[in-house]
Amino acid sequence: MQFANVPGLESLKKSLVASYKNNHIAHAQLFNSAPGGGGLPLAIAFATFLLCENKQEEDSCGQCANCQKLERLVHPDVHFIYPKPSASKSSDYEKLQNETLKKWRTFAAEKPYANLDDWVSYNGYENKNLFISKEDSRNIIKTVSMKSFEGDFKILIIWYPETMHPAAANGILKVLEEPPTQTIYLLVSYAYDNLLATIKSRTQIFNVPPFQDDTIKSYLLGQGANDELADKVSRMAGGSMGRAIYEMDHAGSMAYESFRNWMQVCLKGDYTEMVKQTEAFASSPKPAQRNHLEFSIALIRDAILSKASDDALMRRDGAEGEFIKKFGGFATLEVLEGIYKNISTSLNHLHRNASPKITYLNLSLQCSKLLRSS
Repeated sequence: MQFANVPGLESLKKSLVASYKNNHIAHAQLFNSAPGGGGLPLAIAFATFLLCENKQEEDSCGQCANCQKLERLVHPDVHFIYPKPSASKSSDYEKLQNETLKKWRTFAAEKPYANLDDWVSYNGYENKNLFISKEDSRNIIKTVSMKSFEGDFKILIIWYPETMHPAAANGILKVLEEPPTQTIYLLVSYAYDNLLATIKSRTQIFNVPPFQDDTIKSYLLGQGANDELADKVSRMAGGSMGRAIYEMDHAGSMAYESFRNWMQVCLKGDYTEMVKQTEAFASSPKPAQRNHLEFSIALIRDAILSKASDDALMRRDGAEGEFIKKFGGFATLEVLEGIYKNISTSLNHLHRNASPKITYLNLSLQCSKLLRSS
């Protein structure tokens, strides 16, 4: 992957290239990205640039042997560390690592803007806890102690370091702070606040900004989307390329009607229908659950903005826009704020593996209480 394959983020790309040209490459760099952001593709593009045999002014050549290997994510001097289930016993770790690495390479190449829930769904890990284990930290120490295969940089890309087990984090502190020569750590985080302070303090932080709407639209058009759908999805994505891609792949499945029906059931206090909706929610894949709540948060946000009577602030049009205006006109600001907070809290609970059924039913009851009090 080259920088040219990562849409937008030009300032950050220039900073990374400049760090190489000025010989100021930090040995441990943290890409602080929002879910669906450009953290992982930027890290891979930077690794490609560092190992490129024929560097261009602002990018890798894309043609040399090293670039070709990194296009397939199989370069022997680039190592990937990522959350996975724990091995049943230490002796099984090597087998687990080899099995998941093949899947990881395919997943990261096909879905560079994906998040942890997508990785869970991709592998059928719904009932398993994923983390970077103590065995992974031992593997990191072993890896950095060896010489590079091709005599240049040795690069470790750590995806979701916030899932690192405390024992694993403590185990790599020394090699993170004082790595062997020409060893570079690229950490890609999507929950910076959850990282251990000892990890943060040992890295140079690059804040990866959300994608601009026009950048997302151009990318979607390049993937074959029609102009109308690309425009609508880019405005709904909230700067997340991952979410925009999901919406394109599931066009129509997250239409505002599902949110409207949910709110109508809550307003009526129809508890029988609430239970049915909860069963449907709990039986859906985790990424779909997450997207349903994130989509609902975006709609609540626009309902709040509609109270400002400034259509330029809203990202909805047509029947969807009309519904948002009516919903914003009916519910008070306090009610909308309460629903927004409850959905955000429920989303956080799902990220911590709370029961989808209990979480969604409780959320529906809270929303019903708020709506029926207005």
